Amino acid sequence: MRLAALLVIFAVFAVSATDYFKKANELYDAGKYSEAVPVYRTAIKHGQLEPYAWFNLGNTLVHLKQNHVAIVAYKRAAELAPGFAKPWVLLGDLSFSYGDYGQAVAYYGRAAELGEKSEHLHYAMASAYLSLKAYVLAERYFEQTLNENPDRQEAWLGLAECARQTGDFPLAAEILQKALQKSVNVSPELYYTLSYYYLQQDSLKAAIRSMENGLYLDSKNFNARRYLARLYESGNSPWMSIWTLEQGIAVGNGVADLQMDLAEIYFKQKRFGEALEYYQKAMKAGSAAARIGIENVGHAFYNQGDTLQAEVAYKMLRITGN
Repeated sequence: MRLAALLVIFAVFAVSATDYFKKANELYDAGKYSEAVPVYRTAIKHGQLEPYAWFNLGNTLVHLKQNHVAIVAYKRAAELAPGFAKPWVLLGDLSFSYGDYGQAVAYYGRAAELGEKSEHLHYAMASAYLSLKAYVLAERYFEQTLNENPDRQEAWLGLAECARQTGDFPLAAEILQKALQKSVNVSPELYYTLSYYYLQQDSLKAAIRSMENGLYLDSKNFNARRYLARLYESGNSPWMSIWTLEQGIAVGNGVADLQMDLAEIYFKQKRFGEALEYYQKAMKAGSAAARIGIENVGHAFYNQGDTLQAEVAYKMLRITGN
């Protein structure tokens, strides 16, 4: 969850010879958080919109990563304005960030009692309940979030995770299929997670198709590309694995890992010359494991009786070892 997204400064006009509250807000808006803190404190001292000054002080302290002091400020704001819901939401966010999910739920619940009905609150409550393994309650609040914003990807993933946690992979996959239909902006993560759910149902073709769709949106994700290449291998399509890895190498991200994977495929196919080529490239790109691969290629050549090629591989190791 992103606490900063909810740090909304209350700007209420105060009548005063020196409007410290307004001045502090101006400093906050300018990103001068350290300068804003003493001005908010002066506003509090002069009784200028005290609950909101405490609240805005709390927001400022969060920006300065002084969360423990911010908690005091938010509690003071809630004490001075009992009907003010926002401090309770942010107290919940801070508790969530510390892993105190039970306390977070309590604070969020208080905000809800005071009439807070925001998308942020519903998603935050769902996330806290999910962390507490209260899946029925988590489902309820993820669904409320999606009623307010069907395009919220994390809420779809959270709802599917509730199903996964209870072992219902078909339902988890169904939820993400629905997300793909209802969302305007689809994230690669939806496709990647859906691929995993398909794989848990022994639906390799569907898993591959979903990974392909995700990678189409996220071509620089070399870890996803490596995973897709392994799925192709599982489906007896090593040529597709090779093509996928070559495409990734051309993109330029994670080159050493992709070259290692490609070398391993060639080695399994007993295409030792090509395996040696890519192990060497991977070693030059920084892969420490490539030396073992080169040594294995040398042994494979030697066992075939090709001592000349074996010596080529061993020579690479001697040269790079010096």
